[in-house]
Amino acid sequence: MEQHQQEQAHETGTRNETYDVIAVLYHALQGAENCQIYARDAQNQQTRDFFERALSAQRQLADEGKQLLQQVLETDTAGQSAFGWSSETETPDSSGIQTTSTDGQTNPDRRY
Repeated sequence: MEQHQQEQAHETGTRNETYDVIAVLYHALQGAENCQIYARDAQNQQTRDFFERALSAQRQLADEGKQLLQQVLETDTAGQSAFGWSSETETPDSSGIQTTSTDGQTNPDRRY
């Protein structure tokens, strides 16, 4: 199993655990969105209540997943941005890259 995890990390650049947390978070958010639609479409109160409970559970799972993902990513990157800059001392703009606005004007101060 360890070798499979190393192979996946090598192929994707992402540890298996990180990928798994992202996948579960995605599906929880997708499930919450679906439950909203299903609750709106429900024909009776019992069915609507079921979908609202499911929606609440999916939202709770998504919130927990977001917190866990943040922790996992901090572990993966040792507190550094995956893009190479320190989250505490530098910004993407400190790389010297200039951005261009929709009107074609260069804006070196724009932050994303």
